[in-house]
Amino acid sequence: MKRYLLASTALCAALAPSAFAADLPTLKSPPPAPSMASPVFNWTGFYIGGNVGALWSSDPVETTNGFASAAPGSTNALNLSGLVGGVQAGYNYQISNFVLGVEGALEASSARGSSTPLFGDSVATHSSSLPLFAELRLRAGVAIDRLLPYVTGGVVFADQRNTIASQYFTPLSTGRSEATGWAIGAGVEYAIDSHWSAKAEYLYTQFPDVSGTISDGIAYTFKFKDSNQIARAGLNYRF
Repeated sequence: MKRYLLASTALCAALAPSAFAADLPTLKSPPPAPSMASPVFNWTGFYIGGNVGALWSSDPVETTNGFASAAPGSTNALNLSGLVGGVQAGYNYQISNFVLGVEGALEASSARGSSTPLFGDSVATHSSSLPLFAELRLRAGVAIDRLLPYVTGGVVFADQRNTIASQYFTPLSTGRSEATGWAIGAGVEYAIDSHWSAKAEYLYTQFPDVSGTISDGIAYTFKFKDSNQIARAGLNYRF
């Protein structure tokens, strides 16, 4: 009997720690810290920057009255090309993924061109240049985080100089130099960081026809049809 009592006591002593441990609450490891999502880039704000590129065109000069090879309705091509560069400033406002904005630009250009068609026994030189122009355009795009493809359009104010000259005809006639036209185009802009962004864009501009005249008893009137294509790259600083 004494042996059974000692054995029971030893068995209870051996099982007691396990039973006590089973009654203790289970300690859980802490949940992992939530990952911090990268903030979505926002295009809202003012910006200023500069650009450089190329300008070119190939427009007809149309004879509206004349004779011989300068018959009414005859045309000859006037090719214009050169570099362009300037500054721009604007404001963007982002609504969800849509970005609306307005931009103004002031541009200088080396673009010029001339042609010398033969009119009977005389040669008249048609010349054109675009030394300076300004733009006021709206922009609309869809933001893909830091990438902004957009379309743009607005008005262009240009110092478009069209000239007709001939050694046989006087006086020299210069077409209207101040012209107001329209522009349409598209581009893409990429935000390098929270302040700097780079862009590339294409614009097509169109101006009203301009007429000029040379005369030596008989008037010769020519109509310039002015348009330009512009491709440029730029850098903006956002405030």
